[in-house]
Amino acid sequence: MHAVRNIRLCTKDCLCLYVCPTGATDTETGQIDAETCINGCRLCVDACPSHAISLVPEVFPAQQETSVDVKKALNLLSESKTRQELTAFALAQESDDPLMKQMAQAIGMSNRIMAEDLLREAGFMLPQSDSVKELLHAISAENKENDFPNETVNKLIQLLNNNHEEKTMSKTTDNLMEAFAGESQANRKYLAFAKKAEQEGHLNAAKLFKAASDAETIHALKHFEVAGKIGSTIENLKSGVEGETHEYKEMYPPFVEQAEAEGNKAAVRTFTFAMKAEEVHAGLYQEAMDNLDSQEEVFYYLCPVCGNIEKFVPEKCSICGVPGEKFIKY
Repeated sequence: MHAVRNIRLCTKDCLCLYVCPTGATDTETGQIDAETCINGCRLCVDACPSHAISLVPEVFPAQQETSVDVKKALNLLSESKTRQELTAFALAQESDDPLMKQMAQAIGMSNRIMAEDLLREAGFMLPQSDSVKELLHAISAENKENDFPNETVNKLIQLLNNNHEEKTMSKTTDNLMEAFAGESQANRKYLAFAKKAEQEGHLNAAKLFKAASDAETIHALKHFEVAGKIGSTIENLKSGVEGETHEYKEMYPPFVEQAEAEGNKAAVRTFTFAMKAEEVHAGLYQEAMDNLDSQEEVFYYLCPVCGNIEKFVPEKCSICGVPGEKFIKY
């Protein structure tokens, strides 16, 4: 569930802006940002004095079956309410009495809301349902007059089609990224198992673990590619900078703090090494991005203990102190 705002009901009290913990309600379009909205939070819904905000499900239920007789009755009622709406607005337009004009407008809006509810109950107004698209197609086909907004109707149909495609692709993309994470972890896990098997002298098991590790890498890379996560080199370097910066600035510091509080020295050590190395990585990615067009060949040297990377062989690692002769050249 996420929140949506009915602009017609919004009185701009702006209480929703103050209670929303993620800022999802503060948008230029007036519509709440579904991606940052906390599912089921309800703070904005409960705070809105004009009841302009409500919760809608991420996936709407299946279209409700309605009998022919019920549909006919509901449609007749909606037609009656539509006529009453038009009559009320005509009275409002013709009246010189401000009070009468205001009352007629209110009656017109009331009838419009009832007509919309009746149509929805008849099965034609369930948001983004196939019946809505069928109704729009029928309206467009029946109305060919120059003053009828066929272009707007067709645009709405296209938006509904795009929303359906994007929602379907979004779920598949999420699944691809979840599979990518799982396969990536399996790759690292099997490499660790292979190393342990070699240490214990179980060479056949070690070979199997290495083969399985490579297989998981094949799966992970294909999932990542199909998910559309591989951009141009400059885009990938930017992604690298962002990822490494997040890790050394935001992810690892609380990890280190928690490990220190629990007295887990081994965890403090591995977190600290990784945190410092990620900062180096971010700097190297940025440097590579700044010099992407340079033809000068660069070599990189990796510390096999902490993951530090240098552009030269150091006397010893600046992070963990491992002798430079242990570094691996790339």
